Amino acid sequence: MRRQGRVGKQMYRILLLTLIIPIGIIGIIAAAILVRQMNGRYEEQVKAENTRVKSILFDVTSSLYTNLEPVVSVQAYRDMFSSDTFGETEERQYNEVNRTITSMKRSTASISSINVYTNNPGIPTGNYIINVGTTGIEESGDAAGMAAGSGPADDPFSRFEWYRGIDPDAWESYTCIHVPLNEYEAAYELTLVRRFNTGASKNRAYVVATVSTNYLRNRLITTDNYMLACLEDLPAFFSSEYDDREKEMPEIFSENTSNYNYLRDIMLDGKLALTYVSSFVPYKVDKRFYVLVGDYSAHKAVREILMGFLLVLFIAILGPVTAIVLYSRYFTHRVYTLREAMHRASTGDYDIIESISGDDELSDTFNDLKLTTEQIRENEAKYYEAKIHEQELVNMQQNMEFKMLSGQINPHFLYNTLEAIRMQAIRGGDRDVATSVKYLAKIMHYVLESTGTSTSKLSDELKHVESYLQIQRLRFGEKVAWNFYISDDVKPDEYEILPLLIQPIVENAISHGLKDMDKNGHISIVAEYESKNKENEGCLIITINDDGKGMNEEEVIALNKSLDEKRTDTDGKGAASIGLYNIHQRIKLHYGKQYGLTIRSREGKGTSVELRLPESTKE
Repeated sequence: MRRQGRVGKQMYRILLLTLIIPIGIIGIIAAAILVRQMNGRYEEQVKAENTRVKSILFDVTSSLYTNLEPVVSVQAYRDMFSSDTFGETEERQYNEVNRTITSMKRSTASISSINVYTNNPGIPTGNYIINVGTTGIEESGDAAGMAAGSGPADDPFSRFEWYRGIDPDAWESYTCIHVPLNEYEAAYELTLVRRFNTGASKNRAYVVATVSTNYLRNRLITTDNYMLACLEDLPAFFSSEYDDREKEMPEIFSENTSNYNYLRDIMLDGKLALTYVSSFVPYKVDKRFYVLVGDYSAHKAVREILMGFLLVLFIAILGPVTAIVLYSRYFTHRVYTLREAMHRASTGDYDIIESISGDDELSDTFNDLKLTTEQIRENEAKYYEAKIHEQELVNMQQNMEFKMLSGQINPHFLYNTLEAIRMQAIRGGDRDVATSVKYLAKIMHYVLESTGTSTSKLSDELKHVESYLQIQRLRFGEKVAWNFYISDDVKPDEYEILPLLIQPIVENAISHGLKDMDKNGHISIVAEYESKNKENEGCLIITINDDGKGMNEEEVIALNKSLDEKRTDTDGKGAASIGLYNIHQRIKLHYGKQYGLTIRSREGKGTSVELRLPESTKE
């Protein structure tokens, strides 16, 4: 690959300084502004949603307060609850209170329940009026019995949950109580308690009204935002998630508690949300409400918009950069072609076959150079023709002499020579050398016999591998050990195989797989038939295993892929992978595309090379 010239580097520097850096800086600034604006937008949205929730709660609580005015503010009702007697006048007022509450419940959807509690012993328990008794022990009516618990004997109201959550001397108070929905479930509802002004009488009366949670859900839940609403120091009486009822508000502190505002990212139900918490004081009641609104989608939306903006910015940079890079390569290629042609001409190489495209000074200069070199070539043509003819005669003579010498080499001369060397080693007492020469002779004999033949027996191929391994054992000692596992149904003396398929793989296993092992390296060769099925006609599997260093997944994928790529011994991939490529291609060419090599390996566990061959090679 040609290196980038100085002209191309200058163009790239100009591209970097005039396009990429300025656009990148502008893009970063624009992205920061965009993110800030989007965050501001979502912050305003969550604040607006919080304000909407507060407005609805303020409206509901204000309406509830004013709806109780016809009950609490009527003097006749006050007199009835403070009276020590219960005559006809008191009975009329009693019935009037019940009618007023009945009408209020029918006309006000926000009220879940409304009751009046009194300790006046003369007032009976009715539909909406509950006599709590005088000592805290007595029960009066079914409703009182259902609501009553146990409390101090001197305060019968303490039996009720709403009473324990308020200041008994306050005229108005908000609290939360559990209202039974059925025998298994109760709702935790916002409750307003207003006390009747019974003067100095020891008799007291309270009207207790609860706000319907379903009504709040219908009015408040209009978005996918997470919502919580609670009274100070109490669990949430409203949540947008049904399972989060009575959930504690996150512990958030503010220095300005009179005007509570808090905006921050908070983990809500295991998810990050842009959260705004604020508070308000309801109409005429000194009790602070807290409202939380969280937006789960804010950060995701900002990220998506930012990614879209960055994608557009990347495309905006990529287009000009691609065009400039392509033109730079085109221009530098022309300059490089002209430079190479001039250099070759200066060294006497006038065979200039390239051309430069375009219509400018570079192409004119290149055409002038070609005319000059053509004139020089014409003057030297006759001289070179004579030299070439003479050299051809010399080459022909050398080729003939080489063929004559090659034909004179007799394989039996090699065997006899090796046998003579082996006998000399035995007489000299060097058994290792003698053994090495013996196995080397076997290897050469097999290789020479295989030359020019298309197949050989599997048993001969295994003997050849055995000879090779014996030489490696003499060379490396304990580093190399091996076993052959031939299935009973495989007949090595009858199966015909392409010669020299297994030994290069075994050599590769020793050279690479057992390279870093000092001893106890092991190679196994397994031959077995693969069972037939509907999709497979059956085949012979020969597996060469080693317990060496192995390879990682990326190396195995690359090596398997290289088996189908055209390879040369100068492509930088190494002789080992070239040998595997040649074996793989020989199998495919001889037996078919469904056969060949498969390589498997695990790092630190070894490598397996699987040869897939036909089940029978008789045909």
